[in-house]
Amino acid sequence: MAGFATGVAKRVILAEETTFGVSPVTGGKYLRRVSSDLTLNKDSYESQEILVSQQVQDARHGVRRPQGTFAGQLSPGSFPDIFQSIMRSTFSPGIVMATETLVMDVSAGTLTLSAGGFLESGLMREDIIRIAGATGPDAAINGINLRVNGLTDTVITTRDLPATLANGTLTGVSVTVVGAKLIMPATGQSYRSYSIEHFFSDIGASELFTGVRFGQTAISMPATGLVTFSSQILGQNMTQASVQQLTSPTGPTTSEALAAVNGSLSYNGSDSAIITGLNLTIAPALEAPAVVGSNTVPWIFMGRMRVSGTFTALFQDETLANTFINEEEVGISVKLSMGAGNSTDFLRLTLPRVKAMSDQKNDGEMSLVQSMSFTGLQNVADPTIDATTIVVQDSMLS
Repeated sequence: MAGFATGVAKRVILAEETTFGVSPVTGGKYLRRVSSDLTLNKDSYESQEILVSQQVQDARHGVRRPQGTFAGQLSPGSFPDIFQSIMRSTFSPGIVMATETLVMDVSAGTLTLSAGGFLESGLMREDIIRIAGATGPDAAINGINLRVNGLTDTVITTRDLPATLANGTLTGVSVTVVGAKLIMPATGQSYRSYSIEHFFSDIGASELFTGVRFGQTAISMPATGLVTFSSQILGQNMTQASVQQLTSPTGPTTSEALAAVNGSLSYNGSDSAIITGLNLTIAPALEAPAVVGSNTVPWIFMGRMRVSGTFTALFQDETLANTFINEEEVGISVKLSMGAGNSTDFLRLTLPRVKAMSDQKNDGEMSLVQSMSFTGLQNVADPTIDATTIVVQDSMLS
């Protein structure tokens, strides 16, 4: 056993609680991380008495609250618990439409349903689908990630049909929304809590934080570099031990980290190749009020979830600026792929209804860059896209 703890020997384990503040003891999973600085904080009080000695004679500890930040690199299948916590819901498996007949028009980018209804089946605009069961020359469409850029009850419009395909009829095929989807629901929200353990394996020390909820989560998507995130954490209590307290966790995921250069970004219904960086913040308010007679808080309260962000873009024309000037409501959808192929695993982030809140342009010798901020709003009017503020689709979940 080493004399001092090292970061590479530190293990971070996450497990969902059945009862708030009560560790499940077994299960959970090891987390990949860039950093996890969760620590026990306490309120403190210093005596305000003025004494003859002209000194301070008393100071006390108050309510305990674990606080900190968990930071990582986004990858498919790796962090569903964090998204489920901040969005107060559960990932749902993508819908499957089986044994369908579709008429494919490659030049128009359309797939037309011969009978039934896409919307009736639960398909939504910006969903990413895969088709299976096509035969003959049409078999090349099987397994390709297709974004639903436009949608009616009988017609999908997508910009992702390979030009090498030929027009034709796909018979007996299935249409599947890949992986699983998560939205912030309008009703029936669920309030999950977690236990997070820091096990310092090289010195035999464990700190188990219970009653944990995730708060403001910032996602950074630079033009060069990996997609990163950081989540603020607030908890109820912490327990120490000399052995690992969350036993038998599953191993960490092995999916590749995502880079913003692999994928696509759609703004106001059009693919954009001029965005130089995108930052997104999902910010559910957290509160842990103290009560008389206890040095732990009874509950972590969650307020409204706000979604906002900023992006920078090469200044090409007034198209982006006009969405701010005219107070237009637009949509933003980002598909982050593990690789450059059109059938790789991915993570999708969609904001169905966005308002630009500012627009600024720099001034310099070379490229001019405009910076825009935006606020995400709940979709309450468009039935062809999810009725929420933000949608997460993860191809590696089920």
